[in-house]
Amino acid sequence: MKSYGKTLVCLAAAALLACLFSGCSSLRKVKDIKVTSCGLESYSMQGLRSLSAVLALGIDNPAMSFTVTSLDGVIKYNGEDFATYTTTGQVEVDGRCVKVYDVPCTATLSDGVRMATLLSIIRKGSMEGFTTDLSAKVRLRNGMGKTLRFKGLDIQEMMNKDSGPK
Repeated sequence: MKSYGKTLVCLAAAALLACLFSGCSSLRKVKDIKVTSCGLESYSMQGLRSLSAVLALGIDNPAMSFTVTSLDGVIKYNGEDFATYTTTGQVEVDGRCVKVYDVPCTATLSDGVRMATLLSIIRKGSMEGFTTDLSAKVRLRNGMGKTLRFKGLDIQEMMNKDSGPK
């Protein structure tokens, strides 16, 4: 009887570990989520210092689906604050797929940035020298959430990547 009890406990422990590790396999894939592209779908000026825009954000998500509840950040030009931005809605990211999502947002020029500077950059047509620091609040289907922070993302590099399927 003693060996039967030990065997049962060992089998239960093995089954529990197998369930735990199989459930965690998709959690390990969270590190593999990538932003594959970023583009500007549309924009409209909101006064002299801000605008509303829709970004086309390509995401390669090998993990489970999740919701981006907010995304805030700072755009820097040659290391200096240029503008701040925030999303105006939630984005539902599908699990286990590569897809381009429309992300509505607003942006405001930082103090000290003149409209003439913005216009000369637009005329140049290049995003070279632009980086962003961002903070994204993400929520899984089960309600668990986490704030992800990224610093120094090169905007030119993201915009040069292929936008993939839509």
